[in-house]
Amino acid sequence: MVEDSYDFLFVGDHTHAVDTKNRVAIPLSFRRSFPSGTEDHLVLLRGATGCIEAHVRPEWRLHIQRFKNLGLYNKEDLTLRRLLLSGATEIELDGQARVLLPKRLTELAGIGAEARFIGLGPFFEIWNPRQFDDFVAQNSPLYDGLIERLDGSRSVEEKAAECGGQDQRGVPSAGNAP
Repeated sequence: MVEDSYDFLFVGDHTHAVDTKNRVAIPLSFRRSFPSGTEDHLVLLRGATGCIEAHVRPEWRLHIQRFKNLGLYNKEDLTLRRLLLSGATEIELDGQARVLLPKRLTELAGIGAEARFIGLGPFFEIWNPRQFDDFVAQNSPLYDGLIERLDGSRSVEEKAAECGGQDQRGVPSAGNAP
């Protein structure tokens, strides 16, 4: 089952040239991670932080499942659907394992002569290399605090918010005490 599979785990940081026709080669390590039968297709869309997101089909289907939790007529949910899905494009890799990056996405992401591929596990992002370097520089001070999330170590406030105002022992948090 795809949800439990790490057969398509994208990791690493690779920079590739973008040709004059707006084509860029997918890094070999990423292509090797494509699930069997999907080696030649990606869904590209506007990323959340000024980049392009790239999803293989099985993961894209799981990603879309999150829309089940959104209302069909809630104004914010509808805006998210329109902004996210209207810009999504299924792209086929050519015989040289390149994708043609849609102009509107490269403009939004500021991608020019080079593209930086950043693996994020089940999907990857495509960035303007300078903008990604700026993102890393700006967010590096947060690393030590964020990495704690991997072992479940979060602040009492974060845990309380997830538990409806109570920490894991069932005692009201200080922020919600009467």
